[in-house]
Amino acid sequence: MECQLFQTIPMIDPTSGACTTTLILAHVKYIHVRKDMLNDRGTVDITKFKPISRLGDNSYGRVGDAFKLPRLTEAWGANEGKIREAMESVPAD
Repeated sequence: MECQLFQTIPMIDPTSGACTTTLILAHVKYIHVRKDMLNDRGTVDITKFKPISRLGDNSYGRVGDAFKLPRLTEAWGANEGKIREAMESVPAD
C-alpha cells in the first residue's frame, strides 16, 4: 500500500501518563496486488492471499472462516420501512 500520513496520535497510559505507543492514521493512495492473487471478478481472493493480522503484543492471527455480510446501504434499502417504523416507536426523552 502507498499511503500519505494524515495524523499521528500518541496513546497515553492513564495511570503513568507515559506515551506507550502512537496511532498512525494515513490515507491509502494506491494498493498494489499481484494479478495471480485476484479472482475472476478482479477482487482479492482471500484463500490465495492468506493475510495475517497483528493482534497486539507478540500475538498474530490468520484468516480462518470467511463470510459475507450485506453492506449497510443494502440492508437499509431492503428494510427502510421497518427501520423507520421501529425508530418512530422509540419514546423520545
